[in-house]
Amino acid sequence: MAVYSPRYNYIFFANPQTASKAIARTLQEALEGQPMPDREITRSGEVIAKKHHATWRQLLEAGLMTREQLDRLFKFTSVRNPYDLLVSRYLKRKGRFVDQPEKYRWAQDNPKIKASMEAAQELPFPEWLAGQLKRHTEKDKTVKGPLEYLDHADYVIRFEALQAGFDEVLQRLGIDRPIPIVSENVTSERAQGSAKRHYTEFYDDASRELVARAYAPIIERFDYRFG
Repeated sequence: MAVYSPRYNYIFFANPQTASKAIARTLQEALEGQPMPDREITRSGEVIAKKHHATWRQLLEAGLMTREQLDRLFKFTSVRNPYDLLVSRYLKRKGRFVDQPEKYRWAQDNPKIKASMEAAQELPFPEWLAGQLKRHTEKDKTVKGPLEYLDHADYVIRFEALQAGFDEVLQRLGIDRPIPIVSENVTSERAQGSAKRHYTEFYDDASRELVARAYAPIIERFDYRFG
């Protein structure tokens, strides 16, 4: 979903796996945020606006907002280092999505995600990643999905500096009281014993190069590094 507030004149686009659920929940609890849409919007059997992670374009195509309305809002989203994000995705699909099927029924019901979950059970991260990026590698294409959120944002919160980025949003909205971001959907699966494994431990040279190519627009735009 996106989160919209007519009072505070903002809309937040929830870019997947960038702490978007934590930000969305904080906005709903503290800043009168309303989910948009509140349900999946379909037309002729095709999804045109997702209940979760709706984009700028989807809101327009579903007729939920006009371009003029969106132009008047302060639009923001979040971003995360792709090297880190993909490890988090792998661990969730290897762990909690399988261990808690009722909680993550939406993942079980999505054929693409279900296949990715099954592959994560059998494969180490580098091999799983190669399978996930196979289409992009064969066609020498980059991943476009996150750009649907980033390209229309007035401001982007970095996952790596989450609270600082959110504080900047508050300042731009003219809110002078501190609002901490709630904890939500944290990737606990990365912990090994008492120590949390750094994402770099999951990569080999080949998988690192795959991400560098597939996510080049985001890596270059936000000056991300491996390490």
